[in-house]
Amino acid sequence: MPLCYLYTNKKESELKDGIESRIANVVAEVLGKPLERMIVTVVPNVRMFRQGNTEPTCTLEISAVGVFDAERNSTYSPTIKKLLQDELDLPAER
Repeated sequence: MPLCYLYTNKKESELKDGIESRIANVVAEVLGKPLERMIVTVVPNVRMFRQGNTEPTCTLEISAVGVFDAERNSTYSPTIKKLLQDELDLPAER
């Protein structure tokens, strides 16, 4: 059962409705896992420091069996990064 934890320093009021289901759908598709098995937790209002500042940012932690290795990891990143940029209105470098 894949677990996704999204941590962001954005406020809950700044998050788009349904963000959890969109993360679940994209991550399930990218990893080739059944949507019914996905668990997504979104944690807003986290104190975060990245790239020398506290501007809006996020971290997505994904745990899943049998899908992460050196060859496949780079294929997941572009789709997941784009999802987070769109959902959180973040610039590419964040």
